Amino acid sequence: MATPLRVLIIEDSEDDALLILLELRKGGYEPEYVRVETPEAMMEAIAGRQWDIALSDYVLPRFSGIDALNIWRQSGFDAPFIIVSGKIGEDTAVGAMRAGANDYFIKGNISRLVPAIQRELKEAELRRKKREAEEALLTSELRYRRLVAAVTDYIYTVEVRGGNVVATYHGPGCAAVTGYGPEEFKGDPFLWYRMIHEEDKQRVTEQTQQLLEGEDIPSMEHRIIHKDGSIRWVRNTIVPRYDELGGLAAYDGLIADITARKTAEIELGLRSAALNAAANAIVISDPGGRVIWVNPAFTNLTGYTLEEIAGRGLGILKSGVHGEEFYRDLWETIRAGKVWRGEMINRRKDGSLYPEAQTITPVVDEAGVVRHYVAIKEDVTERKRAQEALLENARMSCDMELARQIQGALLPSAPPVVTGVRCAGRWVPAAHVGGDYYDFFPRDDGSFDTVIADVSGHSVGAALIMTEARSVIRTQARSGGSPAAIVRSLNENLYEDLTRAELFTTMFYASYRPTSGILTYASAGHNPPLLYRRAEGRCLELDADGLILGVKPQVTFEEREVRLAPGDILLLYTDGITESDNGSGELFGIGRLSALLASLHGEEPEAVIEAVLSELAAFTGGRPPADDICTVAVKITPSSGSGSGESCG
Repeated sequence: MATPLRVLIIEDSEDDALLILLELRKGGYEPEYVRVETPEAMMEAIAGRQWDIALSDYVLPRFSGIDALNIWRQSGFDAPFIIVSGKIGEDTAVGAMRAGANDYFIKGNISRLVPAIQRELKEAELRRKKREAEEALLTSELRYRRLVAAVTDYIYTVEVRGGNVVATYHGPGCAAVTGYGPEEFKGDPFLWYRMIHEEDKQRVTEQTQQLLEGEDIPSMEHRIIHKDGSIRWVRNTIVPRYDELGGLAAYDGLIADITARKTAEIELGLRSAALNAAANAIVISDPGGRVIWVNPAFTNLTGYTLEEIAGRGLGILKSGVHGEEFYRDLWETIRAGKVWRGEMINRRKDGSLYPEAQTITPVVDEAGVVRHYVAIKEDVTERKRAQEALLENARMSCDMELARQIQGALLPSAPPVVTGVRCAGRWVPAAHVGGDYYDFFPRDDGSFDTVIADVSGHSVGAALIMTEARSVIRTQARSGGSPAAIVRSLNENLYEDLTRAELFTTMFYASYRPTSGILTYASAGHNPPLLYRRAEGRCLELDADGLILGVKPQVTFEEREVRLAPGDILLLYTDGITESDNGSGELFGIGRLSALLASLHGEEPEAVIEAVLSELAAFTGGRPPADDICTVAVKITPSSGSGSGESCG
């Protein structure tokens, strides 16, 4: 059965919120949630109900994740607050943690979200129990003083004839204890019996029978039902009176109301059970710091039993990590009657070190003199590991962002100036880095080469292969080889690296000679580019036989030619465009891309690419791309024949 979870989602993207809810359901939770995206909506949601956890984006249109965190904490919530955002720097992540955030995750990489929620909910529950234990211990002396209440005792007499009760007389104090006056008891000899709590009647009856049989009976504690319906505890002490024949003539009793004492005993028993069952270690020591009592969690944490530690100071746990000044400040704080909170490294009985968060509370008497110290100790090893993992994640995010910037810098900074063509390219990685690549190579003879490639995956490995492929391609392009020769040489150079990395690469390489209008091209299993012919008003697919790079060491690639005319547009693309779906399983597809290119044939290459990406975003509902996207647009223009070029793009 799924675990109910009340979740406040602070997120302006409904799609991102749905992804979070899907992850929670996969993790075994049944979330009951409200999504808010403004400060006013958040405060209204907080005021209206209790929440188990808050999941917040870091950047929202109306306010930030830090603003939401401040609202959450100022409202008195101790429940976990986790940030789930697109990207964040290390300093910002550390700042969020210092401000009180419990954890942080990058959108698209939330596989650890459910374990983190489980951990934070457990820690919140432990904090709640710790506060309850502290409050109980701080008020224990006051509670004991309250137990000293006015005790109302009264005497009663029961007359017995022939072994049967014939009359009862209750003293004036009976009204305060039972709610019934003396006259009511006098008029109803069995009223007292009917007042006895149902669960205690058999025990009281058995004792009365022993009394009638002449046995001495001890005082008995049992419950009665007060006239107002409340339950009271009484101590009943009976003294028998016998006649001259030795028969029981009557017995006198003393009733004492012990409700306050019994209630206190029950509460103290529950408190004691709670302290013994507490997950955090609890230590009670005298003013000199000598241990009086520890709970089982202390033994589990340190290895020392109560018998081993009683009468000794907690200095036995010192690790040597902290200097004398650290402990001096601690003692100065608690001896002044103030609560000390902090973290320290201690040593277990077996010699191993562990980090703990500790709260030491002085217990003072009415005169303000410290009589005891109560220490709550929590092993924070897992929390420390989680914090270190968060910082490492933030550092990795920064490194990946730097890698993205470096990879972007390897792409053409601007389209080249080439006679007879205008061109543009765009790269949109699905993650920080990816394996898609495009490039332009103007040749000395006036021809113009362009290439597009797609390394499988969008990881660091794919990015490294892409970088290697770029170097090889540029070297081959400068050598002046044909497209098929360049692709064949690239396959031979990259085969071993692709095989070891278990990656493969598709590629389309084309060379255009403006003087003849001939486009020569070769393909290594890449998506056939689209060629819009202005004269025919339709799109064609340019395909050529050739295996994907990295499948075989020696491959022959087919080389084809096509004549281009002014106004024709060539669109190269990776499958990140055509295989994007709208969330219902429908793909963007080659047909939709062809129709879009035909409708844009009068536009410049940059405008064509911008329109394609805009249409793709609308089709996918603005969701982040699942695969890298790369596209190149080349438009044929009338050649000036003078050698003066036109800027591509």
